[in-house]
Amino acid sequence: MDKRTLVEERRRQQQFVKEVQQCDALIYSVCRLYGCRRDESTEDLYQEIVCALWESYDSYNGTSKFSSWLYSVARNTAVAYYRRHQLRQPVLSLTDVERDFADLHDSPDPLVAELYYLIDQLSADDRNLVGLYIEGYEYEEIAQQMNLSQQAVRTRMSRIKVRLKELKDKQK
Repeated sequence: MDKRTLVEERRRQQQFVKEVQQCDALIYSVCRLYGCRRDESTEDLYQEIVCALWESYDSYNGTSKFSSWLYSVARNTAVAYYRRHQLRQPVLSLTDVERDFADLHDSPDPLVAELYYLIDQLSADDRNLVGLYIEGYEYEEIAQQMNLSQQAVRTRMSRIKVRLKELKDKQK
């Protein structure tokens, strides 16, 4: 490689690191939505996601938001990771979720902890859809990410909301 190529590659690496650091919370969110706890398996999955991102960085063409592309790669990596390791853990207790949030935030909101406790009881596809919604994606973007129609996303979100309400009422 000549000096110019090395400089360009270094800039590319720095840009990648910067973009991944900006989406750090999103990567941990994917880990969380796929049942990962704040332990070694979380760090293993996080590293695997970052490696997958780097390996497929050339495929990012800038036509969508970087975070959308990142989420797609992270989600696919998480699904493959858990299939490979068969690590999907049983449903968390509310105390476990509160402890996880305590690790992430100094003062966790009990309502947020409860929401994630309920989300953890959904299927992987529904957790994925809710995760995108929580991250602020519009239905159109969610539809693109999940290869669904916008109407299918609306319908599933409506059903998920009903399911979450049922799960909450069942807790009482």
